[in-house]
Amino acid sequence: MRVRTMKRWGLVLPSVLSLIVLVGVIWFQVRYDETPSQTVALRAFSADEYPEDPEKRSVVSGDYRHGNLIIQQTEGTRFRFLIEPATPASTAIELTDVDLAHFVAAAPAWARADGDLTKIALIDREWNRQQVRFSRHSAHVQVHEGGDGFEQRALTRVDLARNCLNAGLWELLLFTKEDGGERVYEHLWFTFPLGLYKELFEQVTGLSYWFYWWSLEHWVDPSGTPVRLERLRTVEQEWPAEAIAQWDEPVAALGEQASKRTNIVTRVASTYRDWYVAPVQFAKFIPPGRYSRAHPQDTQLHYLAELTGTTMRRVRLTGNASPLVELDLAFRSRDTGKTTHLIIGGFDLNTLPRTSPARYDRGWQAPFGIGNPSFFESYEQVVADPPTQRTFYGFHVDEENRWLDHHAIGVDGPLLHRDAEDPSVLHLYLLSYERHALLNHFVVKIPPDSGGQL
Repeated sequence: MRVRTMKRWGLVLPSVLSLIVLVGVIWFQVRYDETPSQTVALRAFSADEYPEDPEKRSVVSGDYRHGNLIIQQTEGTRFRFLIEPATPASTAIELTDVDLAHFVAAAPAWARADGDLTKIALIDREWNRQQVRFSRHSAHVQVHEGGDGFEQRALTRVDLARNCLNAGLWELLLFTKEDGGERVYEHLWFTFPLGLYKELFEQVTGLSYWFYWWSLEHWVDPSGTPVRLERLRTVEQEWPAEAIAQWDEPVAALGEQASKRTNIVTRVASTYRDWYVAPVQFAKFIPPGRYSRAHPQDTQLHYLAELTGTTMRRVRLTGNASPLVELDLAFRSRDTGKTTHLIIGGFDLNTLPRTSPARYDRGWQAPFGIGNPSFFESYEQVVADPPTQRTFYGFHVDEENRWLDHHAIGVDGPLLHRDAEDPSVLHLYLLSYERHALLNHFVVKIPPDSGGQL
């Protein structure tokens, strides 16, 4: 009997293994389908389903629904997006001839000499939001005939976003004008086909997608990776800089910080010092790309509790002739006593906006990483200044220059502007996790012996 059973299993087992292999092959082919034209489902959340939504919704939100999206690769890295109507009142809306070379995770050429820096550049690019707006009057936007005429008449803008989660999680936002401002009347989530994304990635970077795919698709943290700054830039001169943390200043909240204030889960700080006296949690950003107060994001702001010194440097990037600025801010952890550094570099003081702290939201901001674009830009800005040619870099590193996960610590990146009245003063703000709040405001005096412009 036992022999018969074993023989039976001997006949069945190869079939089972063959079936598993077949299912795996089919799964892989579907997941990484490279067909140039593909239709994907669009998903929307009502206000009741998504109470944490920081977007200002239109009064007609939910009235003009769209159910599917046709994504078509037209030539090389150029794509067409056709948003199909799902109700008789809606119509088809199209984004045409969009160059996605400016959206895909990529590393600038000046960071590619080091494998660790390339990895950090790619992962931090994928982990940070890039929302690009297309004006209704753009040659890339077409509103088809159909529906009740609202979208032809009232659509003001279409935004395409690659959100700050795993590869493939993207969004579309449709805007109209109400009460003197723009409001979202439909926010749509979709999965960009990973086979086409893989193809894009390899075209733009010249790298194998399979070498990085697990990190890009599954949020694999590269903590501890060496950050060899000497392979990014050459230091020409450095100066100790006077930087004063405005610990007792009321926490400012304009623009994005005002709209996201309700997504601060723990007590909202009154002054900047308050962020560092008790644990702080923010609403977490979860798939497919929404905030959830039910999933609070812990932070480790103790790393940034005490500023111990600031250095300003004149640097030149590898292969770049222009001198640029680097700030090195040293902090002592309240909990461990150890020192970490925020490195913010590759920017030009002369191109920073000049404004007052009362209008800090007019400053320039970018996420930590290498060559990352700002969080929100127009398509024209992105094309004129491709991310792969940008010079900004930003890291949080330990005493041995090893990468720390700034998302887990609770900081997204810097916001910078020159002072409106005194050009020798630079204002630096730290943006919290998901930019829910400002974590601090530093007033930095540009060293006088640097010539004021470095």
